[in-house]
Amino acid sequence: MSPAMAAQFDWMTQGAFSPERFTGEERKQYEEAARRIQRQWDNQPI
Repeated sequence: MSPAMAAQFDWMTQGAFSPERFTGEERKQYEEAARRIQRQWDNQPI
């Protein structure tokens, strides 16, 4: 599972992100995906 997919999965199953599972480049990818998901979530119409 790619870091980006892991971020999506964590958000869907836990409602939270766990970047500490990754290190280096993978952690950076995970955190970028987490920010992207968070932005999309924040921009949802109510």
